[in-house]
Amino acid sequence: MTNTNVLQGKMREKKISLELLAVNVGLSITGLFNKIHNKREFTVSEMLAVSECLALSSSERELIFFAT
Repeated sequence: MTNTNVLQGKMREKKISLELLAVNVGLSITGLFNKIHNKREFTVSEMLAVSECLALSSSERELIFFAT
């Protein structure tokens, strides 16, 4: 389950909009929105693309994508 609050906080911190992140990940805005809000799951390649775009550390990546 994605930690929506932490992911959106990193997006704000890095000044990356939903639209820009969607383009970088290769998803539609709606598709990315659904994944951020846990309506769909991120694939491994999408997690890596988000991590790269937001320059996430491994601990940030774990906190965002492997939240319980």
